[in-house]
Amino acid sequence: MITQALYRLYGWLIRIPGIGPRLDLWVRRHRHWAYRLRDQALRLDRLWPLRGQAQPNASTDARLQDLAWMLAGLRDAVAQVQQRLQTLEVRLQTLEVRQQTLEQRPSPAQQLDDVLSRHHHALNLKVDATLQALLQRVERAERQLGQATVQASRPLAASRILSAAKLAEHMARPQGLWLELGCGEHPDPERINVDLRPLPGVDIVADVTQLPLPDASVADLRAAHLVEHFTAQHFVTRVLPEWYRVLAPGAVLRLITPDLSAMLQAHLRGELSEPDLVHVLYGGQDYEGDFHYHAYSPDALAALLRAHGFGSIDIVAQGRRNGLCLEFELIARKTTPALA
Repeated sequence: MITQALYRLYGWLIRIPGIGPRLDLWVRRHRHWAYRLRDQALRLDRLWPLRGQAQPNASTDARLQDLAWMLAGLRDAVAQVQQRLQTLEVRLQTLEVRQQTLEQRPSPAQQLDDVLSRHHHALNLKVDATLQALLQRVERAERQLGQATVQASRPLAASRILSAAKLAEHMARPQGLWLELGCGEHPDPERINVDLRPLPGVDIVADVTQLPLPDASVADLRAAHLVEHFTAQHFVTRVLPEWYRVLAPGAVLRLITPDLSAMLQAHLRGELSEPDLVHVLYGGQDYEGDFHYHAYSPDALAALLRAHGFGSIDIVAQGRRNGLCLEFELIARKTTPALA
């Protein structure tokens, strides 16, 4: 009787929302207490049996109920075990996937070797480029030193004014003094002709880097096929500063020189043979002053003049035929202080 009442009470309590599931969970976790309570109820039932009810039947019902309860607990336990097995299986699959990923992924040491290899290759490229640049700078410095040595080893001829009266007359003209530098065998009667050699028609024998003329005394200076006779460094450091010195503000500088761009294009088109190209680029070399040391394109020479105090630059001719040579003519004006 008491056992049945306990089972009925338990069955009624676990059906109460909110309380029932918690009670059922507590009973399942503390089965030993439930077993002890059941055993006490069975003892009481045996001491005070119900009238009209056989004792064996009551004991059998209690055992059957107990078995049913145990069976339900076993089913729940089996369900929990299955759920845990499923969870473990999922975790195992995840671990297998991670293991495969780790096996496919290179090891940290291999990754470090790859990174170091890439950096080593990039560093080698940078070092090679830096060494190449340094070698080029050394080669340029050696060339400039050699050019400066060649120019310095040449003794400068003493300047001599051969036509003093003509020079004074030209300096007094309204249009000012006009110079023709490096006139050679083709002096211009409208100009004061300057050359290293005392040839017929030469008015001043002088080096063009040491003109015996006052500052800012020249209104127009022309040099035809002269700038190619100087190294690039000598032209910038010695020749241009001297010409700038004797030119008056706003005075005209006229330069005629072989057109490097036009001659190279003509050679590539087959219009200028290699011997003729070499002859024009390097000079006839018939005497000491007939050597060429540099060549310019119109744009290159214009940029050089802009950087050294000349402006209003106009290229009046390009690729103009003059014997074997293709020349260009450039006009510039002294505008700003010369750069050091």
